[in-house]
Amino acid sequence: MQAVQSWARGSAATPSAREPSDLLKFPALQAALLIAAFLVLRLGLAAVIPLSIDEAYAVVVSRSHSLSYFDHPPLGFALARLMADATGCECRFAVRLPYVLLGSLSALLLFDLTRQAYGAVAAFWAVAWYSVAPFFLISAGHFVVPDGPLDFFLLASAWFVAPMLLGGKTHNALPRWIAGGLALGLAMMSKYQAGLFAISALLVLLLTKPGRAQLRTAGPWVAAAIAALGLLPVLVWNMRHGWISLAFQSGRGMANEGHLLHPTNFGITLLGQAGYVWPPIWLIAMICLWRAARSPGSAADRFFLLIAALPVVFFDAAALFSSHSLPHWSMSGFLFTFPLVGQWCSDFAQRRPARLNASFAVAAIVVPLLAIGFALQATTGAFTRPFFERAPKFDVNWQIVDWSALAGLLEASQIKDPGVFAVAPNWMQGARVGHALGPDVPIDVLPGDPRHFQFMDHARLNGLGNGFLIAALNPADEAASEKTYRDSLAGLYEASGPARRVTQRIARFPVFDILILPVKRTGMAPAQLPDKTTSQTSGGPQP
Repeated sequence: MQAVQSWARGSAATPSAREPSDLLKFPALQAALLIAAFLVLRLGLAAVIPLSIDEAYAVVVSRSHSLSYFDHPPLGFALARLMADATGCECRFAVRLPYVLLGSLSALLLFDLTRQAYGAVAAFWAVAWYSVAPFFLISAGHFVVPDGPLDFFLLASAWFVAPMLLGGKTHNALPRWIAGGLALGLAMMSKYQAGLFAISALLVLLLTKPGRAQLRTAGPWVAAAIAALGLLPVLVWNMRHGWISLAFQSGRGMANEGHLLHPTNFGITLLGQAGYVWPPIWLIAMICLWRAARSPGSAADRFFLLIAALPVVFFDAAALFSSHSLPHWSMSGFLFTFPLVGQWCSDFAQRRPARLNASFAVAAIVVPLLAIGFALQATTGAFTRPFFERAPKFDVNWQIVDWSALAGLLEASQIKDPGVFAVAPNWMQGARVGHALGPDVPIDVLPGDPRHFQFMDHARLNGLGNGFLIAALNPADEAASEKTYRDSLAGLYEASGPARRVTQRIARFPVFDILILPVKRTGMAPAQLPDKTTSQTSGGPQP
């Protein structure tokens, strides 16, 4: 692979004459060791941290294969489904493995992309800060979310075409454009943010001298045609479903609640971005973008400015004019600020290397410790159990922990009977219930916010009349939350037996109670449940 060959030459290639030879003796080797160390960390975290709600949701809804999904294009979910089908296991490590590996491969691409632009020392610092950035360490480089595939394929697309756009002589330009277009098409199949990258790529072609020269060749046009193919699954699926996915995503960023400006949401978004990137590096990244915008220097500066700025500016503006936005929406832009940050660190290290090294050491210690601490708390409740008999409101809750109690109780065997199904009150609890019970139990989600559950294949589900409503009870008022759940059944299901509650624990530390309520479809003759259902069901909390 050409990336690996370029990697091997990384320590010898020094396009920037400002690099001191004694700053990092072997930057490529040191970067490789850093990437390997963080790969080991993320593999360990992948094995122990419970699946998040978004991850469980991706695993469950992808059981019903689809050209695209309500929330995202298909590839972000398909990788997890591929691993689950190949291994026969929906366990957390198996489904997360492709995303963990893509995180490390992204670091490799980032190193060589930065090396081409600014040299090996800058490339080391770009990879170093990428590796400790909380979002890229934990979410994009670990979780079953579309950001991991998105980042990898965006970096791959940029890596393939960068030699032609950085002003150097390039061999095999057309094959590189074809590969870059293919990578961008796969990014389009990962997450909608890839569309902003495509616009940024067009700006690079129009606003830079090397870009305009490339437009006189066939390469960019062939790449664009190939990349557009990545939109086909999304377009076909949306055409068949009333463009519901595009309407949902656009509506999330355009809700204004009757006000033009939302400075509070804007401030929260900026704080979230700083936390995701690491506060000092977020500030340096913003300064680098500002400086490059005021007076673009080299072709590399213009290249990374034009790729990085649009997602950052677009989603910051959306945060100001919308009442709701999420800080991670702009992370595909911040991904391409790391080369600029690496160049800045390379220059700064000539003046104050000790301060730079100490700053990185702090981040490299604090961020992994926070991740390990979260893993410990999510699996044992170690930090709060000495002070509480039960998980308090601010602690681990049903959204954070696996619902493993369902798999180990008598109810699980009843629910897994081929004649029954499970009902959840919303998509989040549906994700938890569906993952805990496994693929053999058909699951329905009540109207309100079903997300992609409404588009799953319900052939088995529609032929069944008896099931169980399974839901998390609010510890503050379990009776009221049970009544709310019962009321939500009106018109679709009705209770067909007494409810019972089971307690979800982590390392014997009680977290929350799960309501298990037998139900039947309205308008259908109730099928006879197995005798064990009625004989073993009783009310009240169970250990």
